[in-house]
Amino acid sequence: MDDQYHFMSLVLNLANTFLYMVNTYIIVPTADNYSLNLGAAASVCGVVIGSMAVAQVFSSVYFSAWSNRSYLRPLIFSSIVLLIGNTLYALAYDLNSLPVLLIGRLFCGFGSARAVNRRYISDCVPPKLRLQASAGFVSASALGMACGPALACLLQKDFRIYKLTMNQDTLPGWVMALAWLIYLLWLWICFKEPSNNKNQGILVSCQSNNNAGPEIHVAVEDEQTQPLLMNTAESKQQDDEEEDADKETQKPITSLVAAYKLLTPSVKVQLYVYFMLKYAMEIVLAESSLVTEYYFVWSNSKVAIFLACLGLTVLPVNIVVGNYMSNIFEERQVLLGSEILVCIGLVLSFHAVIPYSVTQYVGSALITFVSAEVLEGVNLSLLSRVMSSRLSRGTFNGGLLSTEAGTLARVIADGTITISGYFGQSQLLNTTLLPALFFCISSIVATCYTYNSLY
Repeated sequence: MDDQYHFMSLVLNLANTFLYMVNTYIIVPTADNYSLNLGAAASVCGVVIGSMAVAQVFSSVYFSAWSNRSYLRPLIFSSIVLLIGNTLYALAYDLNSLPVLLIGRLFCGFGSARAVNRRYISDCVPPKLRLQASAGFVSASALGMACGPALACLLQKDFRIYKLTMNQDTLPGWVMALAWLIYLLWLWICFKEPSNNKNQGILVSCQSNNNAGPEIHVAVEDEQTQPLLMNTAESKQQDDEEEDADKETQKPITSLVAAYKLLTPSVKVQLYVYFMLKYAMEIVLAESSLVTEYYFVWSNSKVAIFLACLGLTVLPVNIVVGNYMSNIFEERQVLLGSEILVCIGLVLSFHAVIPYSVTQYVGSALITFVSAEVLEGVNLSLLSRVMSSRLSRGTFNGGLLSTEAGTLARVIADGTITISGYFGQSQLLNTTLLPALFFCISSIVATCYTYNSLY
């Protein structure tokens, strides 16, 4: 493992994570305005934001499969596709084409290499550094989530270069295209492909077999000791059966159906909790520009600052949870407590009889988002404990299943925002929060029901 470790390659892997999260959230403050400028309804921003997640559902699978053979090539492909996607996103304004805009975001989703990012850390970072690398992955994601809206706030410009329009709608695309071009050059020059990546599965299997010492079979019958060595045919047959059983146990999962069969009820609950928290977070983030414009007449700059502040809460919260709360409470207690807080945050977000205030919106969004962040860390930690070891290898591994659950949640959440927009902006907030509240309550019930099976 140590001979595969290359610090600059790890940095490039984390940089990919950071840039992708920036790419995801840089358009959130301006997606509704971009949709209006192309002649669509403001609520179509849900489709614009969510189309990236739709493509990621599929890209996660082929990137996970590709990482069985290489890490450099999928990262290069990811960078090229994201460069193309952001260029199309920016050109849609001058082409006055909503389809080009959506195709650009789909390309960005097809370039999602998060499955490769996760697997590189687990396969190519020594165990003594893996915890720090995993923390770096979370931090890179959090910083990207915060920097995306903050960068959008700085791009409130309006000018032209030749025949290309540069404004708050198109500049995020042009800036990210340039960023991916620079990253691609950096990747090509500095990334080092692990030398024995292709044979990792074989090496693990060989090491496992070599460490299993010889077995001595002793049978006692009628108080007489039988010979220590069985006849050659019986010994060979038993060795073959044990070898076949061991190969079957170590065999990677080759399909989603096979992976699903290995999911215990507790694992299914953990994946559902992950789905729920990602759905709640996406509702809070993706509809922020629509809700704040309708109720408080916030500008894009204010929305961007609000989202950046939400993203920045991730780092201190993870420090508090990792260093303090984990030493005071059991993980199952933090898990259930976080779910309840997410539920409270969602309930407080509803617009009922009293006038909707900035204090209510910001406070409820903060409770929901921070609680969901705490829940994500604890849930993934528990998930790694209860998931079958066979789901740590091959294409359809545990990391892919978690990514798919979270991505599917984002797709459904963004679709809900678009559909709810057709009922009018006055109904948007409550109609999008109702499914989130249902998922949250049902996840609490499921967690309590499987309480004993989780430990």
